[in-house]
Amino acid sequence: MLSMPAEFEQFHWMVDMVQNVDMGLVVLDKDFTIQVWNGFMTHHSGKQAGDVIGKTLFEVFPEIPEHWFRLKAKPVYDLGCRSFITWQQRPYLFKCRNVRPITQQADFMYQNITLNPMRNPTGQVKSLFLSIEDATSEALASLMVKENNR
Repeated sequence: MLSMPAEFEQFHWMVDMVQNVDMGLVVLDKDFTIQVWNGFMTHHSGKQAGDVIGKTLFEVFPEIPEHWFRLKAKPVYDLGCRSFITWQQRPYLFKCRNVRPITQQADFMYQNITLNPMRNPTGQVKSLFLSIEDATSEALASLMVKENNR
């Protein structure tokens, strides 16, 4: 069993990883209220955690079609399984700036998103977390191949 200082240190490691991982992490409760907003999301969206936490996803991002997104989240909450949004289905969920505008000619970041269930200690799914991957390089390469094949 870990001692209290070791558990405390591991907790801080986890917080540091969540904030600094090269992927967006957003936690939403069943009302779609934002609970966690990591550093990747702050950097790429320009929205500070303090400005979004406690607000619904649809308040902060009114451009997200609410009915469509609720349908994407339904199997996560009802069945406890993952749901996916790829850049081919919808180029992005969160309109984020492209952080490599010189090497990649895109006005925004293409995204692959996974909606993941978060279970409480009794096994119920009360929240979900979004993992947001920058798929701009992949998208631009694929679009270039399609364009060249025309």
